[in-house]
Amino acid sequence: MKNLNWKTRLFTLALGLGTVLMLVSNPAGSNPMANSALPVIPAPQNWHPSSGSFSKQDFEYLVQNDDGPSAAVGLLIAQQLGVQVIGAPGRGSLVLKMESPDDLPTAAEEIIEPGAVDEGYSLIIRPDGMLLTARSRSGLFRGAQTLRQLMNAAGDSIPCGLVEDRPEFRWRGMLLDCGRHFMPLEVIFNTIDQLAYHKFNVLHWHLTEDQGWRLEVPGYPRLAEVAAWRQESDGTTYGGYYTPEQVREVVAYAAERFITVVPEIEMPGHSVAALAAYPELSCQGLPLEVETQWGIFKDVYCAGNEQTFQFLEDVLTHAMDLFPSRYIHIGGDESPKARWKACDKCQRRIADEKLGGEHELQSWFIRRIEIFLMAHERRLVGWDEILEGGLAPAATVQSWRGIQGAIAAAQQGHDAIVSPTSHCYFDYDVDTLDLRQVYSFRPRPENLTDAEDAHILGGEMNLWSEYIPPERLNNMLFPRLTAMAECLWTAPEPRDFAAFWDRMRPHMQGLKDDGLNPGPADRPVHASTVRDADTGTTSIELTIDSDLIKTMKGRQMALRQRSVNRSEIPDFRPDLRVEDMGLPAVLMTDVPVAKSLKLYWPASDSLTDVLLIQLFFDGITYGTPAVVERSVHLGMGIQPVLTHGPSSRYPGGGSMGLNNGLHGSRNFRDGLWSGFEGTDLNATLDLGRESSISRLSIRFYQGATAWVFLPSEVEFQVSDDGQVWRSVASLGHNVSPKTQDRTIHEFVVPDLALKARFVRVNGRNLGLCPDWHPGAGRPCWIFADEIVVQ
Repeated sequence: MKNLNWKTRLFTLALGLGTVLMLVSNPAGSNPMANSALPVIPAPQNWHPSSGSFSKQDFEYLVQNDDGPSAAVGLLIAQQLGVQVIGAPGRGSLVLKMESPDDLPTAAEEIIEPGAVDEGYSLIIRPDGMLLTARSRSGLFRGAQTLRQLMNAAGDSIPCGLVEDRPEFRWRGMLLDCGRHFMPLEVIFNTIDQLAYHKFNVLHWHLTEDQGWRLEVPGYPRLAEVAAWRQESDGTTYGGYYTPEQVREVVAYAAERFITVVPEIEMPGHSVAALAAYPELSCQGLPLEVETQWGIFKDVYCAGNEQTFQFLEDVLTHAMDLFPSRYIHIGGDESPKARWKACDKCQRRIADEKLGGEHELQSWFIRRIEIFLMAHERRLVGWDEILEGGLAPAATVQSWRGIQGAIAAAQQGHDAIVSPTSHCYFDYDVDTLDLRQVYSFRPRPENLTDAEDAHILGGEMNLWSEYIPPERLNNMLFPRLTAMAECLWTAPEPRDFAAFWDRMRPHMQGLKDDGLNPGPADRPVHASTVRDADTGTTSIELTIDSDLIKTMKGRQMALRQRSVNRSEIPDFRPDLRVEDMGLPAVLMTDVPVAKSLKLYWPASDSLTDVLLIQLFFDGITYGTPAVVERSVHLGMGIQPVLTHGPSSRYPGGGSMGLNNGLHGSRNFRDGLWSGFEGTDLNATLDLGRESSISRLSIRFYQGATAWVFLPSEVEFQVSDDGQVWRSVASLGHNVSPKTQDRTIHEFVVPDLALKARFVRVNGRNLGLCPDWHPGAGRPCWIFADEIVVQ
C-alpha cells in the first residue's frame, strides 16, 4: 500500500477489518439482495454477504494516488462510475489499491497477451465506503465492472459484503466479421464497450474475406481501391476499409478497457477480394471480381508463387505495426485444393519440398508463415483445418468443427481456443442456438491430462456477418453474449440456468433502457396442425421442449394466445416479441401449459390471420412467441397429389404440408417448408366439387447460400375432370438468384372469375446451381409452403 497516503492506508485497513468483523458477526443482513446471488453478469466466483447496505446516493468519490500505476485506469473507472477522483478518502468513497505495484508490467504489456497478468480482484462493500483491490490494472478494471453493474441494478442501495473474483479462462473472446459486412467505427467502439462491461478480454477482428478486404496497406493501393468494394446484385457498390489511423484508434480504445485486438488475415483461402486486386497472386492469374456470394470459392493464394509470400509478409508486417497483440490469426480454413492440383507452380513446390500432396502443401504454407511471425516474436493462430497435413510447431488452434480440434491440439502440446458451432456461432438464428444452449458451453474438454488441460486457453463467440449488417449486430449478440460471458469467466458448476435467467432479465432490461436492441432468448413453443375435414376446424398442437420444463421446474408456467389479423402487426418479422406488438397481455387467453397440448383455432373470415402463442414463467415472457400465419382457403386440408415428393430432410409437415393452412417463416428449417431437391414441384388438388375460384397463389423461399432458389416459372392450371387442363397463368419473377437476402416470394393470380374442380401448380426448378455459385453443377432446391385456392 506504499503508493497510498497515510490517511488512505488507515481508511483501507479500517474497511478491511470492519468487513471481516461484519462477516463473522452477521453473515446475512436485512438487505433483500444479501442472501441471493448478486445481480451481476458474469457472476463472481465468491460472494460473502454481510449486514447492512451501501447507499448509492452517498457514492461521490474515487480515491487513488494521482501518480501511481493505476492512475490512468482509475480515471476511466471514475468516468464510468460518474464520480470524482480525490486523493484522500471520505465517507462514501471507493478506494483503489494495487497489491504489488513493483511487479507490474507496463499498461501496454498487460494487453499484449490475453490472460498474461492476474485479472482477479476483491471488492469490499461497507455502509461507509468500498475498497477495490487487485494485482493488476486489468484486475481493477474487471472489479469496477462488477461495481458498475451493482450501481446500475434496481434499488437505492447495494448489499454489503466481500466479492472475491477471478476469471476461469485466460481467453474470453468475440470474433467480429467485418469482411462480409463492413462495420462502422461507432459500432466497433460500442461492441468493445459491451465486451468490457461483461469482462471479455479479446476482440478477434476478422478483416479480410472473399467479399471484402478491410485493411489499408501501404504499397498495395488496389486493396483499398478494388478489394474493399463489391458490386451488389442491384448494381450498387458496397464496402469500405479502415485506415491505419482508424485501426490504431480501435486498438487504443480496446487497450484502455484491457481488451486485446487480434487481427485475422485469411490465407490461403477466403482470399478472392485480394486476388481481384492482384490476380497475379492466384494460380490462374486471370481477372477476378470481389465475390458477392457467400460460400467457399476455388480461387486461393498460389502456394508456388514467391510473390504470394512477399505480399503476405508485407501485409503481416503492416498488421504487426498496427496491432501489439502477441497473436496474429491467419485463418487457414475452408481452402479448396482444386486450383493447386491444376497449378504447375504448386505442383513444383510439392515436388521440391518433398510433400505428400495438397494437404501437406497447405501445412507447408502455414509453417512458412509461422516462421515469419515467430521471427517477429508473434504467435500464429489458425482454424482447426491447420491440423490437416501436420501442425506448425508453435501454432495455436481455434477449434470450430466441434471440440476435437482443441483436443488434438492439446494432446500435441499446442494451445487451443474452443469455439464450436454448437455453442458459439452467434450468426445462427435462435431456433438453432438459443440462450440455454449457449449457457451449457463448457470450453474445457473432458479426459485431458493436467498438462493437456493447461493448453486450453478459453473460448470465443463468433459473429459471422453474412446476414448481419451493423443494425442487426446487437440483436444477434444479446442476450446470448451474457451467457457466454458467464461460461468463460465464472464457468459455474453445476449450471443453474433458472438462476442465471433471474439475473439476466433485469440486466438486459437495463441495457435496453440504454438503447440496446436485443434479440429473443429462445423460441420455446413449436406449432403443428391437424385438420378435421368433417368439421372444417384446425387444431394447433403445441410442443414445448421438455428440457426447458425441467430446467424451470417449480415456476408457474402459462401460455397465452391471441389470433390477430396480419394487418394489426405493422412490422411483421420472425424475431417478433410480445412487447413489440402493442398487444396488451391481459387481452390474451390464459391456457394451462403441458409438455404437449392442443389448442382449438377458430375459423376466421379474413384471408390470412396470425396466431401468437407466448410462453410465460411466473407471469413474465420467456423467449419470443410462436408466430403461426394461416390462410383460410378452399384447398386447406386437401391432400395434394405430387409427381415428386418432398425430400425426407424437409417434408414440410408431411403429405398435407402444402395444404395445412400454415405459412413458413424466413427460417426454411422451421418445419413448414416442403423442400424439393433437383426436381420440379408438380401438385394437383381435387377440391371435391366444382368451385368458384377468385385467386390462386403459392409462396416460395430463396436462400442462395443454402442452394435454395426460386423456381424459374410457376404455372397455374385448372380442370373440370382432371384430364383436360387449361392454363390460367404462367408467372416469372424479377428476383435475382444472386441476391444475398433470404427471400419469400408469392406467385399470385388475383381477380379471377372461373369455376373448376381441379387445380394444378407447376414450379420449375432451375435444375443445377449456376456456374458462379459455390455449388455449381449440383442440384438446386426449391421450397414451397402453401398452395392457396381462394
